[in-house]
Amino acid sequence: VGAVAVPLNYRLAPAELAYIIGDSGTRVLLVLAGMEATLAALRPQLPPGMAIITADQPDSLHRDEWIAGFPATSPSVAVDKDEPFLQLYTSGTTGNPKGVVTSHFNILQLTMMNIIATPRRPDAGTAGIICAPLFHIGGAGSVIASIYNGQHTLLHRVFDPVQLLDDMERYPVTSIFMVPAMIMAVLQVPGVEQRDFSKLETMFYGASPISETVLRRAIEVFQCEFVQMYGMTETTGTVVNLSPGDHRRALEGKPELLRSCGRPSVGVDIRIMDTEGNEVGTGEVGEIWVKSDTNMLCYYNLPEATAANLTDGWVHTGDAGYLDEEGYLYLKDRIKDMVVSGGENIYPVEVENTLAKLEMVVDVAVIGVPDDKFGEALLAFVVTKPGMTLGVEEMIDFCRDKIAGYKIPRQLEIVAELPRNPSGKILKKVLREPYWEAAGRKIG
Repeated sequence: VGAVAVPLNYRLAPAELAYIIGDSGTRVLLVLAGMEATLAALRPQLPPGMAIITADQPDSLHRDEWIAGFPATSPSVAVDKDEPFLQLYTSGTTGNPKGVVTSHFNILQLTMMNIIATPRRPDAGTAGIICAPLFHIGGAGSVIASIYNGQHTLLHRVFDPVQLLDDMERYPVTSIFMVPAMIMAVLQVPGVEQRDFSKLETMFYGASPISETVLRRAIEVFQCEFVQMYGMTETTGTVVNLSPGDHRRALEGKPELLRSCGRPSVGVDIRIMDTEGNEVGTGEVGEIWVKSDTNMLCYYNLPEATAANLTDGWVHTGDAGYLDEEGYLYLKDRIKDMVVSGGENIYPVEVENTLAKLEMVVDVAVIGVPDDKFGEALLAFVVTKPGMTLGVEEMIDFCRDKIAGYKIPRQLEIVAELPRNPSGKILKKVLREPYWEAAGRKIG
């Protein structure tokens, strides 16, 4: 019909959801069952004239009635390949999320690249499981690839490791995508080794690194091929992958490959650039730039942000890394002030702006620290007013209705002052160093 899809993260606070709805110009809101409390809190903040479609809510149009109102024949709407198709929101360094606009052509190219990266096409009668949320490019892209392949697809609304294992046995599941935290949770289910995974062919994973110990156990338990995927919303998903062959090389004597994201997908160019915009040599660290037919059109209604992150078709990832002599990409640090926890991108400035509203807070900085389960976890450094203090539970309670739960720090350090450079900028590298010095890289 030519409409643009704007999937919403149901874990966001109502104020965050209202901002995205208003910014995107959304006119029709489809609400899943079980979201009564969120919808009730959101209603007063919705633009006038918003059509609300639900399955079970009063004061809204029922889903079945809404669908029945459309003609039985397919609408003959001519859509150009470069017109917007999907608008996913990603957290922003300024505090407000940005709408990443991707085209029909972007999605088609992503699908073709994923098919090429897959060891084999699915056979008729097989199934795939998608437990990644559809408001992230990993989940949305997986759904579209499944439709293109004509494969039966099981969508898990929430991640439940036991339910996932049950479905992997019950249905002819040949492929699945999970973030490493999900893989770890599945491996901790009692009796997982006795489950039947004989039909499973490929496990795709990404969004954070996986330890060699976890990967070796996963390969032993699932007995399938593994593909690691690196990308971001701005590249419409995967642009670099570590293939099944790369995983075998890693486990057969080249373990350093497990620290790599892999090599560029077909049709993708990677450059490593210095701060002056010059390409650096092999093994030298710089910002990762990506050129691909999957690169976004723009940030919605943000021309300056688009210009700053998209140069002559090259997306600036905000990640620092290097290419080795074989063309494998390695991440070293993050240029953007961003934390990735359990596959969710979190910009500390959002959290810091919230914590700064606490009466006792004078100064605050939030960083990501290593976490075995989620890759990174949030740690807040807080300077309090004289004679006042702040506890972890008080901090969590204050944030609960203001930002999404996954953005709330569960660790807190009260400090006398924060390290700053002569211009007053907080030196987060100094704060991170003690926590990351034993890790292979400075990001999760």
